Amino acid sequence: MTVTDSSVIIVGGGLSGLCAGFRLHQLDIPFRLFEARARLGGRILATDDTHIDLGPSWFWPGQRQIAALIEELGLQESIYPQASSGLSVMEYGDGSLQTSQGGASMAGSNRLDGGMQCLIDALADLLPTDCVQLSSAVQRIEQTPDGIAASIEHAGMETTIQGQCIILALPPRVLAQSIEFHPGLPSKEGQLLEQIPTWMAGQCKFIAEYRNAFWLADGLSGDGFSQLGPLGEIHDASPRVGGTHALFGFVGIPPGQRRGQDDALKQAALQQLTRMFGKAAAEPLAVHLKDWAFDERTATAYDRSPDAPRGHGRPTLSSEWDNRVLWAGTETAGLTDHSNGYLEGAVEAGNRVAALVNKLRS
Repeated sequence: MTVTDSSVIIVGGGLSGLCAGFRLHQLDIPFRLFEARARLGGRILATDDTHIDLGPSWFWPGQRQIAALIEELGLQESIYPQASSGLSVMEYGDGSLQTSQGGASMAGSNRLDGGMQCLIDALADLLPTDCVQLSSAVQRIEQTPDGIAASIEHAGMETTIQGQCIILALPPRVLAQSIEFHPGLPSKEGQLLEQIPTWMAGQCKFIAEYRNAFWLADGLSGDGFSQLGPLGEIHDASPRVGGTHALFGFVGIPPGQRRGQDDALKQAALQQLTRMFGKAAAEPLAVHLKDWAFDERTATAYDRSPDAPRGHGRPTLSSEWDNRVLWAGTETAGLTDHSNGYLEGAVEAGNRVAALVNKLRS
């Protein structure tokens, strides 16, 4: 089935794709957004009931575009600083512990009440519901005399959508391995896509929820670093008010060694938190583990390999595809202003491509 449409096609319903759709909607430019997952948010994800971030958690003062978006969405009162008061804990390779003042590595960063998922929900609420389609994977992109044709698989059926141009707001490596281009990508563009590391793709995040922030009562900030692991870096993930308290850590074991080891990692992480923060850490209300390295919509084999090529750039295709293919996602953001690979970069890229579409249409 082929659907003729004059709208802009957006591939990817993470922060960058949603931001692009939001800006296009403000400009009265029609669009259709397709997300392969059954949910919006991409690498932004939270625990179901307690809304603790399983993906990115922080943004920083000076990151102007995400700050402006938060204010525009009326969420500025939800901003609160990352907990950093108290002593940090260092666990050395011999098992000894040392506490020190001022060792909170994320001091000065900011979080949002309800987690970063509230940013996704606020954007989604402002978009026309008939413009967003979930569980819809773009399989092929073809250049046509009038624009772009995108073949999309949904519920076992394939539909071809015609559009004026297409915005690709997903990790470059995932894009390179999951979408066919007709005509094919120039070799230099295909190589560049596979060289760009996917932000967060190698990360595995562990969260333990507790009834009380017992570490604060002991004068600890919740920050910790370990040479034994499995968590290399630990932070307080508690909400500002209400809900359960939490500690989270990044698993420091390489992806190849942790495949299929979720239960063992959870147990080892709790043992580590108990060593570093005391007996109360052994009795969580709940634990969560999200390994982004094995999320097929986030990571590829390249992202799991320490020997994969690494580079940076933004493919253009401007001459080959007559400015019909536009690149978004945080990996395509600029290298300055603490942007590329951050939430700020996702917003920057979404804003940039929407402005470019508007310019090309005028």
